[in-house]
Amino acid sequence: METPDLISPAYWESESVDLRLNPKRPVEAAGLREFLEGELGLRAVVVLATSGSSGSAKFVVLPKAAILASARAVNAHCGLETEDVWLGGLPTFHVGGLGIYARAFCNGAQVAAMAWDSWTRDGAAFLRAVDESRATLASLTPTHLWDLVGAGARCPASLRGVFLGGGRIDPALVAEARSLGWPLWPTYGMSETASQVATSLDGDGEWLPLLPGWEAETDGEGRLRLRGGCLFSGYAFREGGGWRFDPAGNAEGWFATGDRCELRGGDLRFLSRADGAVKVSGELVSLPMLNDRLAAFGIVGWIVALSGSRRGSELVLVREEGDREDALERFNAGLPPVERLSREVVVAELPRTELGKPDRAGIEALAGASPE
Repeated sequence: METPDLISPAYWESESVDLRLNPKRPVEAAGLREFLEGELGLRAVVVLATSGSSGSAKFVVLPKAAILASARAVNAHCGLETEDVWLGGLPTFHVGGLGIYARAFCNGAQVAAMAWDSWTRDGAAFLRAVDESRATLASLTPTHLWDLVGAGARCPASLRGVFLGGGRIDPALVAEARSLGWPLWPTYGMSETASQVATSLDGDGEWLPLLPGWEAETDGEGRLRLRGGCLFSGYAFREGGGWRFDPAGNAEGWFATGDRCELRGGDLRFLSRADGAVKVSGELVSLPMLNDRLAAFGIVGWIVALSGSRRGSELVLVREEGDREDALERFNAGLPPVERLSREVVVAELPRTELGKPDRAGIEALAGASPE
């Protein structure tokens, strides 16, 4: 999964199926390429792994044509130029990192590669890479920005635009970063849309203008639906001993996202996830899956996600007394880092509703009130 080929015509014109998977978050993909190419006859697609609300792995199948259409839309909306130099510091098994190379390919810009796993908590490696490359553009997640602001790092003079996405955008964090000179362009997007759907160029992290080519609407519950030429082809799932493919969109081409949003004219505001998933360090994590795992361990408790932490969401276990003291350690064993719980709160009795179900608001209050 090397990156230099991602700015060459040979890559983007290739008919091959490219599986781009996170080596630190293994998923079972044996036979997937053969299924897509052989049984479905798909060509010229990129496959990225994600997790649904159930926690089971699913694979987003993106036509290269959709990725390039998204890249051209971003280039036009943001005024990106051939003279720009990108710092490619995001992993290309995520659409945010892959999009950098697609945009550079479309307008002939340069990309200075930076290893995605070389980030340091003080941001020093990133700042050094920007200085060495004289990069004019970069993409950061809220976790990255949290570190830079915490270190009091001022923006390097060469940077003229920094895309911010991959998780909830805290307005206070954006304001603090802008006071340090960071030219932030907050974004909203997802793997299924081949990168960005909406991007603000004035630093507003709340209401983001839709990019050209997108149609958006919400249903009665505020769930966002999208239609446009940058949509994915569909999801591939492992089913039994084989594979299943669910095409994207309904008969009219609308794709129902897992997000609740508001629309105002041509602007979009993200409200929350609608399917029980949260973003942790830019990765989608399923709370229902984690709570199912908790029940399987026989631990009487509930897992909640608290916003406002460095990783975007902090996963906290609130459990009843009586379990073994190593409950947290046992639960975290074998989980990838983004799914591990950071701490636990032990209570005499778990708050419950009148129907006996966990009272999520009460549990979140206990988790938030407990010192970290």
